[in-house]
Amino acid sequence: MLTFFRRALGSWIVIALLGLLLVAFIVTGVSNPFGGGAVTDPNVVATVGGEPIRGADVQRSAQAELSRIRQQQPAVDMAALLRQTGGLDPIVEREISTRSLEIWARKHGLTASDRLIDAQIANIPAFINPAGKFDEKQMRALLAQQHMALADLRSGIRADLIRRQLLIPLGAAPSMPMGMARTYAGLFVARRIGEVGFVPLKPVAAPSEPDIAAWYKSHIAAYTVPERRVLRYAPINPDGVTVATPSDAEIAAQYKADAAKYAAGETRTLSQVVLPDEGAAKAFAAKLASGTPFEKAAGDAGFGPKDTALGALSKEAFAASATPAIADAAFAAKQGGNTTPLKSTLGWHIVHIDTINAKPARSLESVKGEIATALTQTRKTAALQALGQKIEDALNDGANFDKIVKANSLKVVTTPPLLGNGAAPNFQPDATVQALLKPAFLAEPEDAPTLEPVPATGGAALLGVASVLPSAPLPLAQVHDKAKNDLMVDRAGKAARAIADGVLAKMKAGTPMAAAFAAAGLEAPKPANASQIDVARLQQQGQAVSPPLRALFALSPGKTSLTPGPGGWYIVHLDQISPGDPAQVALIAGQMRVASSQGIGDEYLQQFAKAARSELTVKKNPAAIAALAKQLSGQAAADQ
Repeated sequence: MLTFFRRALGSWIVIALLGLLLVAFIVTGVSNPFGGGAVTDPNVVATVGGEPIRGADVQRSAQAELSRIRQQQPAVDMAALLRQTGGLDPIVEREISTRSLEIWARKHGLTASDRLIDAQIANIPAFINPAGKFDEKQMRALLAQQHMALADLRSGIRADLIRRQLLIPLGAAPSMPMGMARTYAGLFVARRIGEVGFVPLKPVAAPSEPDIAAWYKSHIAAYTVPERRVLRYAPINPDGVTVATPSDAEIAAQYKADAAKYAAGETRTLSQVVLPDEGAAKAFAAKLASGTPFEKAAGDAGFGPKDTALGALSKEAFAASATPAIADAAFAAKQGGNTTPLKSTLGWHIVHIDTINAKPARSLESVKGEIATALTQTRKTAALQALGQKIEDALNDGANFDKIVKANSLKVVTTPPLLGNGAAPNFQPDATVQALLKPAFLAEPEDAPTLEPVPATGGAALLGVASVLPSAPLPLAQVHDKAKNDLMVDRAGKAARAIADGVLAKMKAGTPMAAAFAAAGLEAPKPANASQIDVARLQQQGQAVSPPLRALFALSPGKTSLTPGPGGWYIVHLDQISPGDPAQVALIAGQMRVASSQGIGDEYLQQFAKAARSELTVKKNPAAIAALAKQLSGQAAADQ
C-alpha cells in the first residue's frame, strides 16, 4: 500500500503535463465518492516567487488526489492517504513545483488567452449535454458540486496551458546523440573470445559430530528463522455485499435516462489533414481528385498515420473538436470519400471517411439484463464504499478488531505464522494475503487494526496482527542433516579452490591454459565466444546468465579470473574482443536512440523543473502545513 501511494504522488511532472488533477476530475465528472466538503483553510502554506500557495489550494489537490486513488482503492480515506505518504508534505512539494513552472513561464512571456481557455472549457465532456452542446448550467452545477468557483477553474486551466507550452517541447522526441549510440551499440555487438575451464567439487569424508556442532554454532545465522507474524483479517469484497435486485421500473427508468446510449446512431472512422493556407489545401484536394489515395497524399505532405487518424467519432463529438460545418461535411460524404477544404481557427481541414459504422436502436428488452447488471454493480460499489467508510469511522473512534467484525458481521481469517514473503509450511498465500503482507510487517504489534485495500479483489480487508514470533535459531537436531551437508560442501569447495589456485598460478607463470588443466588431471577448457546480444537473448528467454559468462564480460583482453559456480570453480580467460559487424552496429544504434527517448525526455523535464524552481524564492510555512494536515486527517476536530 505504501508503494502504491508514493508512486501515485511521485509523478508530478507527468501530472503537470497531463493537466491539473482537479481539472481532470471536472473533465471526467468524477467526484469524491465519500463526499468532499468545502475548502475552508485560507492560510498560506508556502510562497513561490512572492506568490502565495494557500491551504485551500493544497486541500483541493489533496481531495482530488484522494478521489483519484479511490477509483482503485475505494476504502481509502484522507487520514490513510496522509499516513501512508508520510504526511501532507509530498502534496505541498508537488504544488510548489507545478506553481514554480507556471510562475517561471509567465516571467518569460508565456501566456494563455481567454479565448483558448474558453475553448478548453467548452470541450470538457462533463459540460456537454445530451444534445452534444456545451451547457453552462450543467457546468455551474458540477462546479458547485465540487465546491469550485468558475474563476478557479479558469485559473487552473490557464496555469496548465502555460505549463504545457513550456514542458511539451522540452520532452518532445529527445534522442541520444548518434556518436554515443554507436559507442554503446559497438559494446553491445562486440564478441568476447576466450576459454572457460571448470574445477569440480570432489566428495569428502563425512564430518564428526563435534565438527558439525562447531559449524552450526559458527554459522548460526544460516539456521535462524526470520521474524514471523500471524495475520488476522476480515475480507471485504464486492461479491460479499448483498444489495436489492433492480426492479423492472428501475431498469426502465435507467433505460429512459440513457436513451441516447440505446438510440440508433452513426459513428465514422475519420482521418484528417489540417493545412496552413487555402492554396495548400486546394493542391492537396486536387491530388486526391486525381486518384491519389488519401494516405499517400498525406504522407507526401509530411503527415504520418498517427498525425491523421481521428478514430471513430460521432457527429457531435467531431463537431466539438472541429466545427459544425466540417462535421456536417464529413458525415455527408460517402465511405472512402473526402471533404472539400474547409476552414477553422486551426487552418484548412480535409477529412477522409475511412468507414461508416451504423448503430441500430436497442430495445428495452434487449438490454434489460445489461442494465440490471450495471445497476447491481453500482449498488455494490456504493454499499462497499459505505461499509468502508463505516469501518474507517469506527477505527477513528478507537473500536478494536473484534468489535468492528461483530458490528458488521464480517468473516475472520487467521493465517499460520508467515514470513515477510508469505511463506509458511503447507500454505499458499492468496491475493488478499499478498496485499496485506507489507502493511502487516510494517505495523507494530500494538498498533490498532487498519483497513487495507486489496486491488486484486476490488475490495479491502480489516487487518490486525494477531501475534509476532521473533527471529530465532532452529535447534541443531532439527537442522542436523542440512548443517552436515553444508559443512561437507564447504570443505569440498575449499579443496577445489586450492586446485583452481594452483592451475591459475601455473597460467600466470606462462603455462598454456590447456596444459595447466591437463597437469591437474582436469577436463580440458572449452572455447567461449559471446556478445552482449547473446546475453540479452538469454535473459529475454528467462534463462539465467551463467557465472563464467558474467566473468567473461568483466575481463579485459589477456586477463584471467576465478569465479565460483554450482558444483565447483570456473577459470575464465579472455583472449580478445572482436568488433561487431558495422551494419549491425548502425542498426542497434538507431534502435537505442529510439528506446532511450522516453527516459531522456523525462530527465530533461525533471532537470528543467529543478532549474526553474532554483530561480525563484520558495518559502514554506511548516506550522500552516502541520495545521492543515491535522485538519485534513481529522485530528483537529479530535483535539477540540
